[in-house]
Amino acid sequence: MRRPEVGGREAGREARRPLVVAVDGGGSRTRLWVLDPEGRLLGRGEAGSSNLTAAGVEVAARAVTEAAERAGLRSAGPGESLEPAGPASPGTTGARGGTGWLDGPVAVVALALAGADREPEAGRMRARVEGLFPGSSVELVHDGVGALLAGTLGGPGLLLLAGTGSLALALGPEGQEVRAGGWGYLLGDEGSGYWIGREAIRAALRAHDGRGPATGLTTVLREAAGLEDVTALVGPVHRGERDRGWIARLARPVVEAADAGDTVAARILDDAAGELALLVRAVLERAAFLAPLETVPVVAAGGLFRLGPSWGRRVAGALAREAPRARLAERVQDPVVGAAYLALRRFHGELPEEVIERLHTLRQGGQGGRRAPAGGGLLQPV
Repeated sequence: MRRPEVGGREAGREARRPLVVAVDGGGSRTRLWVLDPEGRLLGRGEAGSSNLTAAGVEVAARAVTEAAERAGLRSAGPGESLEPAGPASPGTTGARGGTGWLDGPVAVVALALAGADREPEAGRMRARVEGLFPGSSVELVHDGVGALLAGTLGGPGLLLLAGTGSLALALGPEGQEVRAGGWGYLLGDEGSGYWIGREAIRAALRAHDGRGPATGLTTVLREAAGLEDVTALVGPVHRGERDRGWIARLARPVVEAADAGDTVAARILDDAAGELALLVRAVLERAAFLAPLETVPVVAAGGLFRLGPSWGRRVAGALAREAPRARLAERVQDPVVGAAYLALRRFHGELPEEVIERLHTLRQGGQGGRRAPAGGGLLQPV
């Protein structure tokens, strides 16, 4: 029987085949893909936060439910299990962007969620997902693992994650995990977007006091906050009115100031790149399974790696000094590809070559995946 397109008129006559579900979730959104066992993207959906630490298990479970329904799966009611939906409700999105529905039992659910490396949240979330997808095989990992696998697809490599927070991570052939950083904004996250934004605010306040050199960052911060005086930013930051996300977004204007010649901004970025390189070096020194590799590919993930080539040159230069075996190799566009890899590997055991090829296509933006924005990539020639 010819397999119909998602949402096609012949969907109702399609034989029921197993489906796999892949979920990537963090502090701002949850992305969910439904695929067939051959790695074809059949449906996708998005919802809000599924960070187990910050949002909690119940909020995360609701986000997974909403994303699944938007991808073409539907629950019978509040607290009920999810199953192939039949004719789609409004908002269901097939892989090609049209409305559609999916038919077939969900065999595997793989989730890569922020906070999934901590108990008791991980155990509670696993139980909630098993209730949502009864009879399915469930794999739950933290979002760093998903991002790494999105870049390596099971090959050797090391993740450098730099967004609001920062960490480095490597996975061994037996599943052993070596990581550095990821301790949160109060105790770590050096080199992250938040760290860069905070250092910019500190530099402007030092300049105001006369304890540091004058800097164009003072104007940058006044304009970003809509304030006449940079000191008026102190209260909103302490009260949380200017939160971590807002502070992290200051990284882009800091890069722009450095590109325009501001030496204080340039120093902040050099220090940030150095901190990220130290994370990579710390993992390389402890990951014995990477020792045989002369060159270790580094997968870059997170919002900082969309700041353009000047930032990329800083990171590459810092890696050359601190971790010369490391080479920037891949920028992750869709971390959900890593969850898809996990789901399909759990379904097949050893992935068939054609499935790996389809994952490569999805990673590059094909079959409904997201393409990299033109001109915004880290991995341009440096």
